[in-house]
Amino acid sequence: MRNRGLLRWAAVAVAAGGTAASLLEGSRAPLGPTLAVTLVGYIGLGVLLLTDRDAGPTGKAVLTVSGGLLALAVIVPPTQSHDVWAYAMYGRIVAKHHASPYLHSPAKYPNDPVFHRMDLIWQHTRSVYGPAFTAVSAGAMAVIGTSSLGARFFFQLVSAIAVALTLWLIWRHTRSPTAVALIGLNPLVIISVVNGGHNDALVGLAILGSVLLVGKQRWEVAGICLAGAVLVKLTAGLPFLAIAVWVWRRHGLRAAWRMCIFGGLLIVVGYLAAGGKLVLGPLQQAQLHSSGASVWNQLRRHLTFQAVANGLRGGVAGHQVRHTLSTVATGAVLGLGGLAVGRRLHHENPAIIAGAAVVAYLLLGFYVLPWYLAWGLPVLALAWRSKFTWIAALHGALLHLAYVPDPRQFPPLGYGKIPLSVVENVRYNFTVYW
Repeated sequence: MRNRGLLRWAAVAVAAGGTAASLLEGSRAPLGPTLAVTLVGYIGLGVLLLTDRDAGPTGKAVLTVSGGLLALAVIVPPTQSHDVWAYAMYGRIVAKHHASPYLHSPAKYPNDPVFHRMDLIWQHTRSVYGPAFTAVSAGAMAVIGTSSLGARFFFQLVSAIAVALTLWLIWRHTRSPTAVALIGLNPLVIISVVNGGHNDALVGLAILGSVLLVGKQRWEVAGICLAGAVLVKLTAGLPFLAIAVWVWRRHGLRAAWRMCIFGGLLIVVGYLAAGGKLVLGPLQQAQLHSSGASVWNQLRRHLTFQAVANGLRGGVAGHQVRHTLSTVATGAVLGLGGLAVGRRLHHENPAIIAGAAVVAYLLLGFYVLPWYLAWGLPVLALAWRSKFTWIAALHGALLHLAYVPDPRQFPPLGYGKIPLSVVENVRYNFTVYW
């Protein structure tokens, strides 16, 4: 038992060391070493998960190490994503240019100092973020101005605070160092989410809070929490629906109605205040975006080339194929999510159900990125011994490693560093498990 305890302490050190080394290497480090140290971090986390029942680090120790990693993730400039500059620019469109980021793209303001820090591919894209996050971004940029340090520090700090609150809630509910480590020592969370300054941490915190509130039968407040998630990212509506179905089946229509009416009204008011249909326009365009991690990507390429061979122009062929496949993907996500929820309505709490709705999107969504797992991983940490949670964490790790940028490429972001077959095998295991 003593040796197992030492092994778990070593696993904490390896997980933290690998993650910290990846951050300290910076954004211009060669791909090989970055992948290696990040993989080391995941190996340490994996050992910690697999030896959960043995003695080892206390919750206080894991929380302390996690806090150190969160601090480092905020201190170090973003290493694997430039999304903080998109957040900042959308905020400046409101605060500085007194316009709507849902109506005007950043390209309309080429003289704005923040504009040129954005990735080229997003400079002509209107905001796809919810009105609550846009309001936060606008308020922050009104104070920060054009300071690059202030902008990136603000969004990283918001993400770090959200993860810190998530860790506190998980520890308070589970009293498990392993459950805390699944978030706090996870390279995906520390590097992709916090260091990247991604607002997905806010979504995950809101969904976790709603699940815990549902467990206390505080339906109205749970609905408000879920509305907060949807007002950051509309896709949070998937776990909202999943939780609502669970509440209906377990506690009756009245309870579900109370939760949905409070959450639904807040969502409607928020989106109407931001412009109503105006807010949904960029989201409709964004439905045509695809990513390399999407299960549909290879089929999209094949069908596009086939359409071009049949005489269609490249742009027309690409648009038609993306439109068709995005519609099919949406239906597939809803179908798989419905299947996952239906098979788990007997669970004592909706944590797995909410997480399964998120994982359904990661598996079959048309546009998928590693940090999207932050929507569902916090609630899955409540069921840290579940095989479903382990496979979800593995899938997230593979997506993260596949998206580690190669600084020799331009733009230095892409997919394919890990063979697609590996990611597909994890998807297959999910399907079998479901």
